[in-house]
Amino acid sequence: MKRIVEASETIPNVEFSSSKRDAYEKTIRALQAVDAIDEDEGVHAITEWIVDRIEEKGKLPGSRDVRRQGAKITRGTGYEVRNDEWLGV
Repeated sequence: MKRIVEASETIPNVEFSSSKRDAYEKTIRALQAVDAIDEDEGVHAITEWIVDRIEEKGKLPGSRDVRRQGAKITRGTGYEVRNDEWLGV
């Protein structure tokens, strides 16, 4: 989260709301739970994706977009994401 917060501070006039931060953290925790065996590759991938979006677009990605990307990363590692899970958007 530290890298994401630092990257968000480069965006002028943008506040990193607590609800968005909570959603990002919940996505990261979901990826940590899935990637316990894979040394948190998913966490690194989602962090890079968020930081890239901040740098490319100059704004924070929406929490739903972060969840979708988290699901994509999870499925890419061979794990299933059910619709009733946090990443199942």
